[in-house]
Amino acid sequence: GHLSKEFFELVKSIGETRSKQEEDKIIITEIALLKQHLSQPGISAKKMKEYMVRAVYAEMLGHDASFAYIHAVKLTHENLLAKRIGYLTCNLFLHRDHELMLLLINTMQRDLQSANHLEVCAALTSVCRLVNVEMIPAISPLVFKLLSH
Repeated sequence: GHLSKEFFELVKSIGETRSKQEEDKIIITEIALLKQHLSQPGISAKKMKEYMVRAVYAEMLGHDASFAYIHAVKLTHENLLAKRIGYLTCNLFLHRDHELMLLLINTMQRDLQSANHLEVCAALTSVCRLVNVEMIPAISPLVFKLLSH
């Protein structure tokens, strides 16, 4: 598949735990590894995708993976596949009033004006989930323009 053997082993080991304490220990170790991996320069797109999935998994299990949020926003600046993963993880990680939304709004504006309909769709999906009242004036003209196709 698309994910590494290490990720498969992580999911398997969590599934086999007998207690919440065992699960927490595994996830805390995983978070430490993620922090180490994400601090390295020049991470490939494939690895970054996996790291974001791991961070989402850690958050789903109730642990803080806020160190990965900025990397999710950075992914929205990359190629189409990375951009879609970046938007997806931003939708899962961020909320309307999150401080990183200021960084994401510029990317949304650019993607809403893109000639590539997949980029536009990814941005529109995030607009529905993440745009707050203060951001509406910056986004609404672009969204209204898309209504006439």
